[in-house]
Amino acid sequence: MLLAAALAGTGLGRTGPARLGFAVEAGETIAGSGQAQEAGMGLARPLTVQVMRGSEPVEGTRVRFEVLIEPTANLYGRARAELSDSFAVTNSRGLAHARLRLGSEPGDYRVRASALGQEVVFEATGLPRRWYLVTAVEMVGGLCLFLFGLYYGSKGLRRLAGEKVRELLFALTRRRTLGALVGIGVTVVFQSSSATITLLVSMASAGLLTLTQSLGVILGADIGTTVTVQILAFRLFDYALIVAVLGFVLMNSWRRLRDVGQAVFGFGLVFYSLKVVLAAAAPLRWMPPVQSFVASMAGVPWLALLAAVVFTALFRSSAATIGVVVGLSFAGLVDLRSAIPFILGANIGTTFNAILASWRGSTEARRIAVGHVLFKVLIVLLALPFLPLLARLFAASARDVPRQIANAHTLMNVMAAVLFLPLLAPLQRLLERLVPERQDARTGPRFLQPDALAAPELAVAQATREVQRMGDIVLGMYREAMPVFLGGDKEGRRRIVAEDDRVDQLEESITGFLARVPQEGIGPELSRRTVALFYVTDELEHVGDIVSKNLMSYVRKKVNENLAFSDQGLGEIRAFHAEVQQRLEMALAALATWDMVLAGRLMADREWGVARKRDLHNRHLARFSSGLKETLDTSTIHLDLIADLERINFHCSQIGEAISGRHQPEPNPADS
Repeated sequence: MLLAAALAGTGLGRTGPARLGFAVEAGETIAGSGQAQEAGMGLARPLTVQVMRGSEPVEGTRVRFEVLIEPTANLYGRARAELSDSFAVTNSRGLAHARLRLGSEPGDYRVRASALGQEVVFEATGLPRRWYLVTAVEMVGGLCLFLFGLYYGSKGLRRLAGEKVRELLFALTRRRTLGALVGIGVTVVFQSSSATITLLVSMASAGLLTLTQSLGVILGADIGTTVTVQILAFRLFDYALIVAVLGFVLMNSWRRLRDVGQAVFGFGLVFYSLKVVLAAAAPLRWMPPVQSFVASMAGVPWLALLAAVVFTALFRSSAATIGVVVGLSFAGLVDLRSAIPFILGANIGTTFNAILASWRGSTEARRIAVGHVLFKVLIVLLALPFLPLLARLFAASARDVPRQIANAHTLMNVMAAVLFLPLLAPLQRLLERLVPERQDARTGPRFLQPDALAAPELAVAQATREVQRMGDIVLGMYREAMPVFLGGDKEGRRRIVAEDDRVDQLEESITGFLARVPQEGIGPELSRRTVALFYVTDELEHVGDIVSKNLMSYVRKKVNENLAFSDQGLGEIRAFHAEVQQRLEMALAALATWDMVLAGRLMADREWGVARKRDLHNRHLARFSSGLKETLDTSTIHLDLIADLERINFHCSQIGEAISGRHQPEPNPADS
């Protein structure tokens, strides 16, 4: 069976035997073999053979065309493959044509052309109807399954590792090399460098990590994220369902192995999702526009890089982007040179999460995010001029393209770590210039200094001052809430809501700082105050939430519905607001002096608040029964507002309990 091109120009001469082969013009085949089309449709190009004698075409030769192979389902009551001609005669160029209409079923088709005792076989592929829609849905679904598998599997690993991850970050990040190793290990657990960087940002916002400690971890995290792609490149997706079944069995068999089973099950889904994407992408190789697009990406690296940045930012995972590229390489759609810009773009796109996480964080957190971006952008700027050289280097690392792509991803991040680790000190100074301290220190902690943690007494004193400052902000919000409510002040409402964002930030920073206060070797009183500050901070944050989310929602409703309260009802609200304000001021005074007498009075006032709420509710219901219009219109807001003021009084009593240290405060049932 002859499957080669026609032997034009072989030197056989005009008197040699005639030969049958695939048609060739200008050195390129025009035979039409290897086409793909939807089942039931005709192929775009005819099947063409050429008869040559030496270098000359032979005219008038009779060529027979017949269907050799088609999907079995076509043979049983379905539309079968059809040829336009069973016989064709070569023209003056020695060409003979026949057109093929595929049968109704997708699958492989073979057509034989024979003449002069020789034959050639044409191949064609029948695609499912509307295959492009199926491909799009399966590729998106595969990506979603990929991300879910990463999340679900890494969740099991995180539970398995427990608090060891944070302990590693605390203990081993002071030295840059150890920090990089910790970053690799943590990212292997999280299966996402974005998750690791987000953790660094949150810890830096809470004062738990400094910029110096974080930069080395970032470089290690970028290496750790390549492990997932390395595993995918080994074609483990062929055994994906076996892995998933094993994980499912472990999850449901032994309690102690539940987390291990979840991790195994999740990663089985990751491998299976790549198989789904690969199967869905297979028909794309038949589409000339896709082939042209991939070729244009190789010719314009910036275009491929930008596409990868956008894709990675949308799916929040560089592993997903590069995993898709690896999958396309299995289908023969992407080569190494085309893949390198995608890898560089995915590395930049993964910084999007860190930027979002640090948006309202501390200066240190924003520096970490900018440092992450800086690392990625610099390595891209350094790599782009040397893409041909890098392609040759990475090609030498493995024989098959998927492994070359995975190795390229790993080697580029390793090279970045080797390049930047010795330069962390100047990079830190650069980041301090690029991201200066905010002029308005009110938006972040003012008194917390990580250096003070070496002296627990000083650290607790600083934390106490910061909690007092947080309390002053909450007290200001509470004082302003009543005038804003009475006047329907929209601008005042927005101002109070913005103040609550400051309170939330301070709460996160204070609790993070307190978590780092060493407990070894400190006295019981200092330990008690440390625990009390945790609770006081939490209670103040609850008060801020009630003011910003509840009381301010009543302002909006009052303005939108143009509601008016009765004079008696409004007077009761004002009086209760003022009484609760006194308790909040007393709580802050008790905190400033650690006065046990004031703390005891706050605890005693808990029952007073409950009784006061009940009394005010009864008075309101009495007016409601009398049919007073203002009371009827404002009943819901009135009752809810009184209840919220009582909740604030409850949190004040909890502050008293925390300061007294008599027992740990319990949540208010009304908060649930």
